[in-house]
Amino acid sequence: MKTYLLAFTLVLAATPSFACTAEEAQAKAMEAATKMEHLIATDPQKAAEVAKKLSDVQTQAATDLAGACKMYDEMLAELG
Repeated sequence: MKTYLLAFTLVLAATPSFACTAEEAQAKAMEAATKMEHLIATDPQKAAEVAKKLSDVQTQAATDLAGACKMYDEMLAELG
């Protein structure tokens, strides 16, 4: 029984998008917005490209929080 619980816990821990909440998605969105402001000031052309992706993520967040969190994570990594 302990082995089963340990395995289940490891699976859950290895799946970060499993527990994505609306609050987490909102926090990621705020962080992305802050980084976008910096990008707009430093590289407006790249900011325009990233803005399209950000729009897609915001649309997805309405129906798929886990997917949106994953996309926010990818975008935040791209934004540095």
